[in-house]
Amino acid sequence: MGPIDVMPPNVEDEIQVSRNLNEITRKTKDNIVNVGHELKAEELAWYFLFPYGKNGFSEQRPVKITALDYYQFRILGSDTRFQRNDYLFYALSFFEYYRIKSTISACGKKIVNQEGAVEDVHLYLKNLRGSAAYWRSALNELLAQIRCLGAPTYFVTFSSNDLHWLDQRKALLIADGRPDVDPSTLDIYETQQLIEKYPVILSRHFMIRVNALMRFIQNNDEVFGGKVKDFWWRIEFQNRGSPHLHMVVWIENHPAFDTEEGILLLDRNCWCKIPTEEEDPELFELVKKCQVHRHTQTCTKNTTSVRCRFNFPRQECDQTRIVSHSSDDFLRNGGRICLLKRRKEDAWVNNYHPELLRLWTGNMDIQPCGSNEAIAYYIAKYLSKAEPEGVDSGIAQAIQQIQREETDISRKLFKVCMKILHERQISAAECAYRLCHIPLRNSSRSCIFLNTRKPEQRYKVLQFDKSGLAIGFHSNVFERYENRPLQHPDYDFANMSLIEFAMLFEPHYAKVVSDTEENIDHDAYEEQPTTRRPLITLLNKSKMVVRNIPAVVRVPYFIAASDPENFFYSLLLQYMPYRSETELLDGFDNAKAAFLARETRLKETSRYMCQYRERDQQLENAFNQAHAFEILEQPEIINPEVEEEELPERNEQ
Repeated sequence: MGPIDVMPPNVEDEIQVSRNLNEITRKTKDNIVNVGHELKAEELAWYFLFPYGKNGFSEQRPVKITALDYYQFRILGSDTRFQRNDYLFYALSFFEYYRIKSTISACGKKIVNQEGAVEDVHLYLKNLRGSAAYWRSALNELLAQIRCLGAPTYFVTFSSNDLHWLDQRKALLIADGRPDVDPSTLDIYETQQLIEKYPVILSRHFMIRVNALMRFIQNNDEVFGGKVKDFWWRIEFQNRGSPHLHMVVWIENHPAFDTEEGILLLDRNCWCKIPTEEEDPELFELVKKCQVHRHTQTCTKNTTSVRCRFNFPRQECDQTRIVSHSSDDFLRNGGRICLLKRRKEDAWVNNYHPELLRLWTGNMDIQPCGSNEAIAYYIAKYLSKAEPEGVDSGIAQAIQQIQREETDISRKLFKVCMKILHERQISAAECAYRLCHIPLRNSSRSCIFLNTRKPEQRYKVLQFDKSGLAIGFHSNVFERYENRPLQHPDYDFANMSLIEFAMLFEPHYAKVVSDTEENIDHDAYEEQPTTRRPLITLLNKSKMVVRNIPAVVRVPYFIAASDPENFFYSLLLQYMPYRSETELLDGFDNAKAAFLARETRLKETSRYMCQYRERDQQLENAFNQAHAFEILEQPEIINPEVEEEELPERNEQ
């Protein structure tokens, strides 16, 4: 019992109550709840979701669960109340809060350079799916794939037609408890309400369509006129809203586009005409509804020009032809390498593949690639979109302020990461993708980071015993390479270079390791049936397993003119066989002299050096050209490019 003269506070003085009982906000900012200390914060904030005030994330359980497990269980459960937009954003914020805390703790404890310093705090965010650092890492992997495989054959984009897909309407009606309603009877307004109400259903259904599409093109060689031997794709969100798919594919034995066979195949795969209603009524309706461009405000987004950035209306052309990347047509065509045969009445029709359009029943685009100039334009326009300029400037100011604070590095890292995450734009659909761990990207090949700096410039990962004491360093790819077998009936290990070794083999673990940096999306994919693979035993008795498909390798980017020592050392390390790394510079004053003395021999013996170096140079020239073209179009928004600081792969370092 309290004293009789103590008056209870007026509730309306403490909180602001609206007619919606679910919307209650404090009038004062004092005493903000610290979720790290208030164990019932979730239950108290979402009292209508937890009527008994228990079983939130911080509840004491016999078996401890992670934040990801908990929020996935809530959102994917049969109780759709937890799929509310406001709870989704809350769940994502707290999931990333806990992920950042654990990531910074691990990075501060385990990953250091030779001087013991933590260098690039922003890159720690690449463990958070969907962050800018995550996509920068994904883009580097795509460039590594292009470096190893050559330019892809086609770019393909598939947009969501969420307002009109009847199968998606049916899924939304089932979630809404109305499975017997005919989806074709819903109007646009009702469909839009369901989409806003069930973003999790929207996102999961889109991914079901993507998986079905990938199975179709991988199992049908006639779609592109050849087998899809490799692919890479990512999910993007239209104006931070509905998802759509960007994909590049490599087609086996596809003729060059500047040949007669290539032009014939291009005319077969890339259409830009409206068929007559008599010859193909289904395709006629699909093209009219999905492929005819109509100007919107996005046509002039991020540009001072009044010209449509999608280059509509497109020019009439009597026959399909390839244009040179140095020609005016290439620039006028927005970086596209071909002009398709197009009638005057088809000036507003976007490119499409007739068979894929029938399958997808939504807007799509297909473009031939075939050159590094084209891939550079495509990446610059579609695959490397950043946050709005205002967001980036706000983050920069906040980081400068945090860096001036007198506090330990872990708290600085945490504050910087949280500021970056708070200053962003995200839709409910993207929120569902991240929380449900639906794949945001995929590739036909795994990617390995090979840190080809000098030994004193590399990171090392500490190894700890059960009590938490450091007992040494984890083994890395360089040590495993030096311990490769002296001879083997299937592999010429004596003359095998480091890059080839990294492509063909991976460490063998008794227990699968899924928390490495190259496995950020590991739990976002369905488990594939595993087959027993050959093992090789190294000289130190550890084991390596042969990869089913050779990996692609990415390395740090060095410029010969400004950093010749690291540039030539990287080449030596990648392509010169050795048993001890000291052999690379033995007898030479510097890496440049060592490389030039062996260059002729390496060109004769290395399977990859000349090819990869040529592609590196082509990509560099192509990106310079694409960047120059972007400056011509949008001179006021181009900022100086910032060189990336690479982080190691934990188990490949």
